[in-house]
Amino acid sequence: MITINKPIKIPDHDIFKNDLLDRKGTIEDLSNLIVSDIQPFVFSVNADWGAGKTTFIKLWQAHLKESYKVKSIYFSAWEDDFTSDPLIAILGELKAYIEENHNELKNNFEDVKKTGGKIIRNSLPLILKGVAGKVIGDETVAKMVSDFVENSTTALIDNYQKEKTTLEKFKNSIAKILKKIDKGQPFIVFIDELDRCRPLYAIECLERIKHIFGIKRLIFVLSIDKKNLAKSIQSQYGNIDTNNYLRRFIDLEFDLKNPSIDKFCDVLCQKFELNNILENKEISTNGVNEGYGYLFAMKTFAASFKLSLRQVEQIFTKLRIIFRVIQHRIFFEHFLVLALFESLKSYDNNLYLGLINGKEEDKKTIKALIVTIKDEGLQDRGLEMFETRISAIIDATTLSDDQLNDLIKQKEEELSTIGDENSREYSKFYHYIEFLKHSPEKWILIDTIR
Repeated sequence: MITINKPIKIPDHDIFKNDLLDRKGTIEDLSNLIVSDIQPFVFSVNADWGAGKTTFIKLWQAHLKESYKVKSIYFSAWEDDFTSDPLIAILGELKAYIEENHNELKNNFEDVKKTGGKIIRNSLPLILKGVAGKVIGDETVAKMVSDFVENSTTALIDNYQKEKTTLEKFKNSIAKILKKIDKGQPFIVFIDELDRCRPLYAIECLERIKHIFGIKRLIFVLSIDKKNLAKSIQSQYGNIDTNNYLRRFIDLEFDLKNPSIDKFCDVLCQKFELNNILENKEISTNGVNEGYGYLFAMKTFAASFKLSLRQVEQIFTKLRIIFRVIQHRIFFEHFLVLALFESLKSYDNNLYLGLINGKEEDKKTIKALIVTIKDEGLQDRGLEMFETRISAIIDATTLSDDQLNDLIKQKEEELSTIGDENSREYSKFYHYIEFLKHSPEKWILIDTIR
């Protein structure tokens, strides 16, 4: 079985052992902020997709538990957006926490369930109103549901004070439980991946937080990609000011710094265990981070093409699958081909299609891009060799056997005219020819997984 994305392992008493992005200092600073005041507030951690927000949240939760004895629950909005109401999922996580850690408070939680249930039930008519005409094909049944919706909405208005009292009872019942769990510490609800769930569910989640906000000791920490969350909000409300909208719910924002591309590629290599896969196939990994290895190539292309963290992670995900399923031996030329092809697809898919379809103009454009690559990890000669290998890949791709043999013969004739075998020019031609001699059919074969 191929596991695409393995969660981080957080060992007890050595929480930051697998902290590959060096988040420890940031987590310690934010922890001091969180525990310094037990007044309720909503805190958001904002970062791009793929920047490691979930890992950050998991490490932070573990650190707060070990170092400060802070109690908390974790809720993934993306995984749980199948529920009709986010409040159901949040209360479900709280119930599970109480049963596991404070079983003596089970009876107290009954009050939370009763009042919370009333709040959830009172929301259902409004949900039904929106879907009645779409889901139910029979007009008569649809009208019955619509009438029920209208009557229920009228009842809600008439019973405004009653509903307000129910909400206060609900908040008080939660406050009583939190007070008994720990009198001197906050209780934190971590809500992760709010930007990845259904747009309507994301908004409902924010609204539910507003309903139970203000309970002493209760702190919400939201993990979000603010740009994507803004799109979810605008998909429901149109072109509104999303920053002002989010300020209604979030008291304090923190922007999690993106890791460098080099660091991020190193982390993905370890996370997906790419070297282990190659070693199990008896393929040497000594040079993966040198000028001909996949890791070096990925770092170089990702930085040069200015790929996003999300694009880089998607490429590494595909590399993992290819490394796992490919049967023939992989040579360092294949590493470069994979890195080039996958990076090109993310940078400009039309350029990639032009390359594999043999369009000379696109080949020239790609070569021009490669020439602009600058990498501090390579000396001038090493960078020149890297460019030479990539140039050979570009030239050989899509050539027939006869065309390839003609090109090799032409370059060998040019090589024979160079007298000094120790010169840079001779070395450049020699390595170019060696690359041409590897079958481009195999190069394209290893890139057929879409």
